[in-house]
Amino acid sequence: MPYDTTPAGIPSGEFDLQGKLGVFTLSDLFQMLSFSNKSGVLTLIQGWNSRTITFQDGRISYVAAGSRLPTMRDLLMRHGKISRAQIENLARHGIRTDEAVVAELTRTGAISPEDVNLCRDQLLEISIFTLFLWRNCYFTFKSGEIIREGGVDVSVDSMHLIIEGTRRVDEWIEISPVVPSVYMIYRRSSRPPSAKPPKDLRPVFRHVDGNRDVATIAARAGLTQFDAAKALFDLVTAGYVESIPPDKQKVTELFNMAIESIYFKLILFSQGKTAVEFENQLNRFAMENGLKVRMSQGKVLMSDQRTPVSPAELVDLYKLFIAIQNNKFSKMFDPVVAQGLMEGLYLHTDPEFQAMMRMYEFIEIEGLLMLEMFGNENSGGAVQASA
Repeated sequence: MPYDTTPAGIPSGEFDLQGKLGVFTLSDLFQMLSFSNKSGVLTLIQGWNSRTITFQDGRISYVAAGSRLPTMRDLLMRHGKISRAQIENLARHGIRTDEAVVAELTRTGAISPEDVNLCRDQLLEISIFTLFLWRNCYFTFKSGEIIREGGVDVSVDSMHLIIEGTRRVDEWIEISPVVPSVYMIYRRSSRPPSAKPPKDLRPVFRHVDGNRDVATIAARAGLTQFDAAKALFDLVTAGYVESIPPDKQKVTELFNMAIESIYFKLILFSQGKTAVEFENQLNRFAMENGLKVRMSQGKVLMSDQRTPVSPAELVDLYKLFIAIQNNKFSKMFDPVVAQGLMEGLYLHTDPEFQAMMRMYEFIEIEGLLMLEMFGNENSGGAVQASA
């Protein structure tokens, strides 16, 4: 985990290869390991963010992260294609693995091949393609090791991943001045062109409402974040929509409430030592990432309201810290305790902050609150995801 690394950013141990991206690109590393048919684990560390990529005979077979990666089941539920009850029913019949669940749901017609392909594309985007945007991160490679825990299987050809990842980097560079972050919010222009948006852009345009960010629009439109960002780039360029940054005051207020809630709940669950560790990690994370927020004995003493960091960057950092902590707690505690760390805050805050918690994934929508969160949008028994 990132908080167990040395000051240099590389975990202790003996490695067959280590260095820093910049001298080598991620494409260089992937090609070298793929062409030489290597088996082992490639670890990438960028600050507190991390990935472990398992190679077997030169093929990428598994990816895990410091924060929890969604499964195919998670993504199908987010899109409202299946319900939690369906997953639980399959589990009672011994169908539990992602592969088996997807195969059975496809066989019975509960989901379509198009549903499966979309979720696989999104999973590749989350687990691998975003890595091609990492800069100046450390890497290590340990030959002969295999990690298959806490992550997701990968069955796509490695050369396809390399080619597609490199292509996306080039396009992200082109659209980044207009779409700098997947947490940027977009609204419709007050003086749009008289003609309707082109037909291929309408699935994204119809979800632009001044409240949703790129990631949420992508989920609503059934697209990858990359494809949604490209469509928004075209819509902005043509004058149909315009960007508005997240509300910095509300983002910082939500984060402050979230970390205080986690600390308080850990104390209630008689996890005082873990609460102190959580507070120490928060303060260390803030210092290492140029944030002003600080905690002492469970109370936020300083806020990031005047931190010279953009609201979108704050969301990215806050989301990363919460995701890492949620992933750690899910391994330490049973699901009721792990989910309960945020459940009280979600249930007792106002609808605007609830929407932000879902949008920025401060609370996992596949958790205990899923039916509560999306019950009002449920039609025909399938959970309708909003983030």
